[in-house]
Amino acid sequence: MIKTILLILLGLFFILNGINHLINTHTYKEYADKKGLISPRLMVKVSGIALIFGGLSIATGYFLLIGIIGLSLFLVVASFTIHQFWKESNTEKRLLEGMHFAKNMAILTELIYIAYS
Repeated sequence: MIKTILLILLGLFFILNGINHLINTHTYKEYADKKGLISPRLMVKVSGIALIFGGLSIATGYFLLIGIIGLSLFLVVASFTIHQFWKESNTEKRLLEGMHFAKNMAILTELIYIAYS
């Protein structure tokens, strides 16, 4: 029962982040544009939808492996295109981006663990 509750909470985390991408598209688009992402507005919307569907997959258990693969792809792409801490010259920005990169890698590790358990 605890595992089910934790999966629902993790799914909810992704769902809320996806909704945030769709509600605050302009803000995320500006950030993605500064990072040089191709078609930033489209990518923000696509990532929002992917986060919602992946979160629903984890929370409900339906198409779990597909949801985990989609979320894993999102985390890898976001980490290596948006959170490139190694390119930041400003110490504060480097630490912030490094924190986001590390967070994404920790969540990715968790998703891989869920897929294999």
